[in-house]
Amino acid sequence: MLLVVSLGWGGVGYAHAAPADEIIASVNGEKITVHELRESLGLWGGAVPAKGIPLDKKKEGLNRLIDACLLEQSARAKGLDKTEDFSKLMKQNGQGITINALFRREMAFRAKVTEDEIKAEAGKLRKEDKNLSREEARSRAFGVVWGNKVRQIEEEVIAAAKKDTSPMIDEGAMARIEKGDPMKDNVVLGTAGSSAVLYGDVKKLLQTVPAGKHGGRELTGNPAMMRNVVNRELTRISLLDYARRQESGDLKWLKTVQREAERALLIGLLTGNVVLKGVKVTDKEIGDAYAKHSGMLVRDGKPIPLPEVKEEIRRIVQGDKRKLAIEKYVGQLRKKAKIKTYGKLITKV
Repeated sequence: MLLVVSLGWGGVGYAHAAPADEIIASVNGEKITVHELRESLGLWGGAVPAKGIPLDKKKEGLNRLIDACLLEQSARAKGLDKTEDFSKLMKQNGQGITINALFRREMAFRAKVTEDEIKAEAGKLRKEDKNLSREEARSRAFGVVWGNKVRQIEEEVIAAAKKDTSPMIDEGAMARIEKGDPMKDNVVLGTAGSSAVLYGDVKKLLQTVPAGKHGGRELTGNPAMMRNVVNRELTRISLLDYARRQESGDLKWLKTVQREAERALLIGLLTGNVVLKGVKVTDKEIGDAYAKHSGMLVRDGKPIPLPEVKEEIRRIVQGDKRKLAIEKYVGQLRKKAKIKTYGKLITKV
């Protein structure tokens, strides 16, 4: 959906929590706070403590933040934050930032998890799996309860936004698509408030998706696909309108989400333009991977010919090479960096 959530780990009921603005690490002088670690674990606001998160998960989260900080610093040092590409990407993500800020605020203030809910869900999990320890059951139970709360609030926010804009699909236009009638780009497929979703808008969005085979039609002629995109766009319009009318209450979260977006986009530019530059997959590497895993590439008891799986193998090998390239780059940054972590504090998060 429109909200990308990170369902972290968590628990409830601790007495001595580390203050959110307390420094848990620093990277070349840049501070990482307890608040940032909690946010990275998907625990927005202060209503849901992280007592139940296993210590190793907290450490993994902190290490990911340190790596992200190093990559962002490298990107800024190379001037990627001053490029036209960065400005363009930030502008393209502007609406998404506004909408996500709305969701983050709602989750922070409304998503509560009680001890009774945790115990009830943990009990169900232990009945299903007798070998599950109490600690593991509790940890998993929080993930289930928290995830359900997040989805419920997401649905409620979307419903509230739609109530104000009354989104509606033009069934007459959709019927014409079903028949395969020619359509002009200015044909209205749906409305939300004073805004409209045009055939041309949807067509542009679908043109960015590989068509493949969808009932023998191209995506722009697939009624189900068109309806899904129109619904998604009407929801986006409704949420954006709803968020903008409450923007004064979302300034804190706007800054948080915008800051996260800047970091993510800069890391994306760095990895694409620097770290992964020149990372290619050769035919020999594909052949070697095919030979190594040939025992698993079988259909009806016979080996699948290389040409049929070549592109899939290429993607797998490329993914592995990219992962190694990023790990190597981050490793080099870590060697040169001044990193301080406060181990005792992480146990209090």
